[in-house]
Amino acid sequence: MLAAVLVVSGCSSGRGGDQGALTPPDPAGDPRPAPEEVVVGELPTDVRAVPDPLPGSEPGDLVALAPRTAPDVPAGARAWDLLYRSEGVDGGPVAVSGVVYAPEGPAPPEGRPVITWAHGTVGVADACAPSRTGVGVPGLERLLAAGYVVAATDYEGLGTPGVHPYLVGESEGRSVLDAARAAARIDEAGAADQVVAFGHSQGGHAVLFAGALAPDYAPELDLLGVAASAPAAELGTLLRSAVPISLAFGLVASSIYAYGETYDELIYDDVLTPAAVERIGVVDQECLQGVTNAFLDQRTSAWLVTNPLDVEPWAARVAQNEPGSREIAAPVLVAQGTTDFVVLASSTDTAVDRLCAGGNTIEYREYPNADHGEVLAEAGDEILAWVGARVAGEQALSTCRG
Repeated sequence: MLAAVLVVSGCSSGRGGDQGALTPPDPAGDPRPAPEEVVVGELPTDVRAVPDPLPGSEPGDLVALAPRTAPDVPAGARAWDLLYRSEGVDGGPVAVSGVVYAPEGPAPPEGRPVITWAHGTVGVADACAPSRTGVGVPGLERLLAAGYVVAATDYEGLGTPGVHPYLVGESEGRSVLDAARAAARIDEAGAADQVVAFGHSQGGHAVLFAGALAPDYAPELDLLGVAASAPAAELGTLLRSAVPISLAFGLVASSIYAYGETYDELIYDDVLTPAAVERIGVVDQECLQGVTNAFLDQRTSAWLVTNPLDVEPWAARVAQNEPGSREIAAPVLVAQGTTDFVVLASSTDTAVDRLCAGGNTIEYREYPNADHGEVLAEAGDEILAWVGARVAGEQALSTCRG
């Protein structure tokens, strides 16, 4: 239902290396094939073969680790594909996949700060996981050159067994935090306990939840800051805006499917027509563009009985996953393009007002004429400077009124 994410269709992260500014994400679509032509159900290496029972005992413990040799490992860096333990949406242990990057050479005695990256919407099917299709961390080369370790989660259920709980905040937030914990378990990475969480679109939603969860869920991490660009943070507003748009129904369907599979009390028939219920399984088979294409032959009215926001308990679950209800102890940077028609600037305005009202330290920066993808490039230098200031211990500014 987070059709709100719907407004997140362009949430996919950029692919490939970068040459300076943060790389804007590619348009939403089927991710390009990984070098080994991975398809749903296949595993490119046995690092993603999830053992049962899981080894380790704590969130962040490594389940499997293998050196990464894919083209997106920048010169002067090393990288690892990994599985790590996290806490699933049901509270039980799960294996989550991801990638960790680190500069080559020995780490300084105090260790390297960790940037834990949260990607935007790619789809729910396993083949869509960024670790398989191209991680595309914005500004990766610059982050590594600055001496940071970069941990990039796929999120729970994306590339690993189980359904990806798309836009379920606690699941996303734990995956983001546990990726930083996992990076610290890789001796060669030299990761410290200093962490900055950075995410775009769906990932902005994820890091806001990570910031709220960190003090209780991962108290050993020193969370220095949370940077969210075009965050899917006002789910109700985004859902209202996206539902009537046929081209956005891939996002709507993805969120309805993920919520329906995540929460036992949610019944598809309450919100979807019989034709949509019959077709909804495509979400677990195709990436975002494929799902969108599967529903383009009919108007939105042919698929929805009602907007999920207008029926319980769907509406309550959407409200539960709106970030901002809990304090974020670390300072937050929010970057938003004014011409973003995926995550609307007005929705981010509302989310920032809610975060400010909660007593959080929020710096809100708007970028005129930047759309959903362009904001990453427009804000890139300022995001990196803001991250550097947090690592240096400088006091964060707040643009909250009052």
